[in-house]
Formats: sequence, C-alpha cells, structure tokens
Amino acid sequence: MHNKLTAIHTFLRVAEAGSFSAAARQLGIKQSAVSQQIAALEHELGSVLLHRTTRTMSLTEQGEYYRQAMQPLVNAMGEVEQQLRPAAQQLQGSLNVQLPSGLGRIFLPHLLGLQKQTPGLQLSLALDDRVSDLVREGVDVAFRISNDPPDALAARRLARIEIPLYAAPDFPVIHSPGDLQHLPHVRYRGIAHTAPLRLIGETGSVDIAVETVFRANSSEGLLQALLSGIGAGGMQAPLAEDAVRCGTLCRVLPGWRLPDRYLYAIYPDGRFISQRARRVTQLVESVLRTLPGVH
Repeated sequence: MHNKLTAIHTFLRVAEAGSFSAAARQLGIKQSAVSQQIAALEHELGSVLLHRTTRTMSLTEQGEYYRQAMQPLVNAMGEVEQQLRPAAQQLQGSLNVQLPSGLGRIFLPHLLGLQKQTPGLQLSLALDDRVSDLVREGVDVAFRISNDPPDALAARRLARIEIPLYAAPDFPVIHSPGDLQHLPHVRYRGIAHTAPLRLIGETGSVDIAVETVFRANSSEGLLQALLSGIGAGGMQAPLAEDAVRCGTLCRVLPGWRLPDRYLYAIYPDGRFISQRARRVTQLVESVLRTLPGVH
C-alpha cells in the first residue's frame, strides 16, 4: 500500500474526530480522500476497522485494538522528531492534561503562566476527579490522588498529602476521637455511607463509626460542606489552608488525621513521555514543594 503511514494518521484522526467529515475538515482534505485511505488500509490489513452507515461511524473490535496499538507508536515518532528540533521549539504543540479538581485550582495559575511564557504550547486542561481512560481520551499526563498507583499505566509518585480533620468554628468542640461517633460527619461520595472513619495518630490507628450526613464527589463540595458547619470531616491540607488562615475553618484533633493520600503523575505509556508532559510535571512538583501538609 502506498503511503501507509499517511493512512494510519488518517485512521487515527477519524477515530478521534468521530466522523469522516470532521476528520477531513481537520486534515484539510476531501472526505472522499479520507474514505479511500481508510478503505485501502483495511484492504492492506485484511480487517474491517470501522462500522459506517450514512449517519454513524464506530470502531470495530479490530479497529479499537489497532487504534490502541498504533497511537503510542505514532506519538513516539512525533516525539523523536520533536527532540531533534531546537530546544526553544520542544515545548510547542498540544498537551492534554487532567488535574484533580481541588489541587488543580492551585496549579492552574502556574500552568497559565507557563502557557503565557510559551505561546507555541497549546494546553488543554480538565479539572476532574474521575478516573478516565487516558488512552481513549487522548490524555498526555494525568495527576491523580490515590492510595496506590494504577496497575496498568506508567505512574510516578510526586508527593504525600496529609488529610487532617476540620470543622467550622461554631461546630461542637471535639475532645477525642470517640466524640466523632455522636457528631455529624461529611466525606467523599466514593466512600461507603456506613464505612468506619479511620484515624491515624502517634500511637497507632483507630476505626470509628460516624454518622455521615453529607457526601460530595469533589473537594470543592466537601470544603463548602465543612465551611457551612453541617459536620466535621477530612480535607487535603493544602485545600483547607486559606480557610484556616481566614478563621472560617478550624483543625480539630491535631494529633489525629485520616490516612495520607498520594499524588501521582500518570502517563499513557512510560516509554514515550513528551518533553511537554515532563515540563508540566516539573512545574507541578515545584508548586507542591510550597504547599502545607505536602511531603
């Protein structure tokens, strides 16, 4: 097949764009040329890559396998070419970054500063706490807070984050961990409603049955619940710092805290990490070193 690499690029663009017409517009070629390249690629491979009708297009099982196998290779080729360019050009191009919603708001001004300093860089940011499919969604680097790194992806641990307990100033005074059994509690929605609260202290750990009155799927939702005074709960130390400084939130039981969490930089393929992704990771690391409760 003549110019198979071009056809592979076209196939990947169709898979990402979701239609032949959209891919044709992005590539600046006619839709008929896209169809011809895909048909020739399928003939060469002896496999149908795409289901197409007059209205819809979807990947076949073979097409999805081929996309997942070829995308890292194409990315690697582009990265090799990028490394051959002058240093000033290595931060040019697009970069899809996923950030946790809470810490992401702290990193955002610094990332915008990087964007301003390097106009050739095209950042695409998502502040999202969900666990996404990095390969399917084209994410170049994701920063996730977790207890453990993901099994199937390349991950690098960047920091350990403390999770102290907080409450509003007018919340009932808490003298000991046992007091939490009789007071309303707020926590992340990903934690089972009836799960005990585990606290870590200098002498060990303790599990406490708490009455959960509110759950949120984001750090911002949890912070607002704490500020409202409806319950006590754990919060990543950097996210509570401003409220503590302003006096709208207080740390309770300073000798105890929830189990620490870890921030990971996660890449779709550890063999091919672009200079752009490395630069953003370095920037995030430098910001982490300035935050309270981060080690």
